[in-house]
Amino acid sequence: MRRYLHVVVAAFAACTLPIVVAAADAQTELRFAPGTPPITVRPSALAQLVSEIAGTPVQVPHARILWVIDAHAIVIESDSLFDPTWRDRSRVLVVLDRSRFLAIPNPPVAIAPVDVVGIARTLLGIQASQGMLWPPALRRREVERMDIKAAVLASSIRTSDGVELTSSTAPEVPGRGKLPAAVDSSTTTDR
Repeated sequence: MRRYLHVVVAAFAACTLPIVVAAADAQTELRFAPGTPPITVRPSALAQLVSEIAGTPVQVPHARILWVIDAHAIVIESDSLFDPTWRDRSRVLVVLDRSRFLAIPNPPVAIAPVDVVGIARTLLGIQASQGMLWPPALRRREVERMDIKAAVLASSIRTSDGVELTSSTAPEVPGRGKLPAAVDSSTTTDR
C-alpha cells in the first residue's frame, strides 16, 4: 500500500507541476502587459525593490521633494514625520521626458507631499536611455551623497490636492524668458 501511495503522489506532482509553472508564467506576462494599472509603492520601498520592479508602471505617493535639479529632474524621498536618522534615506531620482518641464520654482517655496506616476527604472537604465536628459549637476558623488538608489521616468507629478506640476511648455523666468532645459541647480531644499 505504501508503495502505491508514493506512485500516486509522484503522478500527482508530475501532473500539477506544469500547471503551476504555466500559471506563474501567465502572471509574469500579465504584470508587464500594456495597460496594467501602476503598482503603488512608497519612495523608500521603490529604492529597495527597484531591481525587481524596474520597467513596470508605478505610482509613488507621499513623496517629499528634496532637490529640484533642473527643469526635467527632481530628487524625492518618503514623506515622514521622523527625522532622517530614524527613517530610511533611500531616495529616488524623478526624470521627465524631454518634452515635459517642471512647473515649480527652483527651490520650491513650500514642500508638500507629491504623487509621482511613471515607469520604475534603475539608475543605470535611466542614464543609458536615449529619450532622457541626464541632469549634468547629478554626478556620481552627488548620487552617493544623497543615497539615490532608483529612478522613475515620470509622466505626471501632482500635489495631494491634484495640481499637476509638469507642463509641455518651458516655464518663463522673469527677465530671462523661457527656461532652458538645464536650470541652475546650485540651490537645494534639503540634503
